[in-house]
Amino acid sequence: MSPPGTFSHWFLNNKAIHLWITMGILVSLAIAAWYMDFMSKTIYGELVPSRKDFLRHPYESTKRFIETYKMHIEHQSQLSAQQRLKKEEDVEKRKQYRLARIREAEERGEEYVEDPRYYIGEDGVRRRRVKRWFGIWE
Repeated sequence: MSPPGTFSHWFLNNKAIHLWITMGILVSLAIAAWYMDFMSKTIYGELVPSRKDFLRHPYESTKRFIETYKMHIEHQSQLSAQQRLKKEEDVEKRKQYRLARIREAEERGEEYVEDPRYYIGEDGVRRRRVKRWFGIWE
């Protein structure tokens, strides 16, 4: 250990410097991980400016990157909306199928009995009922 009063002692025992270095490394790793994830998932990868462009024209390349990112987010939003609509259609189809089965049973004069062990969730999927035992889910 360095003797007190020296630069190395000050550097090794200064919490602010260690915090600054640690946070700088963590933030740079988080940005690098986010960028790599973005580049692997986007369909607009060819529109993202290269690193050389960023060094030569930082403002223009940053502006282009932000535009590309907005296009990517808009595309992801459209995909999510399509998936949501598809799920809603599936729920409606399940509901119609279940109602048709009930009508068929009524036309035959039978009583449509649902299995008490199952219930129909909000999403239209048939799920098993969960038993409670002393307030704890099994």
